[in-house]
Amino acid sequence: MLSLAPSGTLSPRPARPPPPLPRTPRHTGPTLGPGSPPNLRGPTVTVAPNVIDVDTTTFEEEVIAASYERPVIVDFWAAWCGPCRQLTPMLERAVADQDGRVLLAKVDVDANQALAQRYRVQGIPQVVGFRDGTAIAQFTGVQPEARLAAFIDDLLPTEADQAVARARSATGPAAIAELERALELDPSHREAAIGLAELLRTEDPTRALSLVTPHRPDPAAEAVVTRIELARDDADIASLQARVEAGDASGDDLVTLGRALAAEEAYEAAIGHLLAAVQLGGETREVAREHLVRLFGLLGDHDPRVVAARPRLARALF
Repeated sequence: MLSLAPSGTLSPRPARPPPPLPRTPRHTGPTLGPGSPPNLRGPTVTVAPNVIDVDTTTFEEEVIAASYERPVIVDFWAAWCGPCRQLTPMLERAVADQDGRVLLAKVDVDANQALAQRYRVQGIPQVVGFRDGTAIAQFTGVQPEARLAAFIDDLLPTEADQAVARARSATGPAAIAELERALELDPSHREAAIGLAELLRTEDPTRALSLVTPHRPDPAAEAVVTRIELARDDADIASLQARVEAGDASGDDLVTLGRALAAEEAYEAAIGHLLAAVQLGGETREVAREHLVRLFGLLGDHDPRVVAARPRLARALF
């Protein structure tokens, strides 16, 4: 394994490094033959199926987006790195054994240092496995072929994963059946449990809560709990709104109205009333703040309503 220097470049280089490999167009044929253009981009001189070169301009599409269809293994390498030349052919053989179920993407760290920094590449070769848009496993350095095979097996979707994938494209009873099947196969499957709870929260809130409880405080699990708790409120929204309009609403009224509107997914109005309760002060101030924090978690940090409300909450508190 070779390490990254603090500057972000790779070191140490061999005392007498080999000359850089010429950057010629990648050969797309299955093998090299007489008259074929040489494939010298990357640490190998052969082209394998399901192997691509990626850079900063193609990474999002060819790695992140592609990993929703099948696992993608990213090989961070450099032309001068001896261990990289040893590992990459081994990776290509392991990927070839999967008959297209896995994609290998190679990243030249010298040419794409931003990607190396993004994934905290401290030494090469470094291999990162992606599935569903997320890096879920990695290793550094040359590994035995049995270890490579096990690494790939861990990336491949299980039967439970496949059932969840089918549920994503289904609706109603069909989606519920697939998620139930996933949990039969893997009772601890997070996505299956939370997904099924979301589908059941209106008709069977008790079971929905039991499904997500083992996965708290996962934000998605907390979102289901919040929706169930909000739906339990039995508030007279019209009466509460009338009090607000007349200027007679108490802090409790504002909190109750905010929760009731959130239960109906009128989130912007709900946030406004809860912020008003915080600004009003008194005994309900902390209760309103807690409800806002939970509502922010339900919507997500990048939701524009949350982005706009956070500074307003900070001003109201301080």
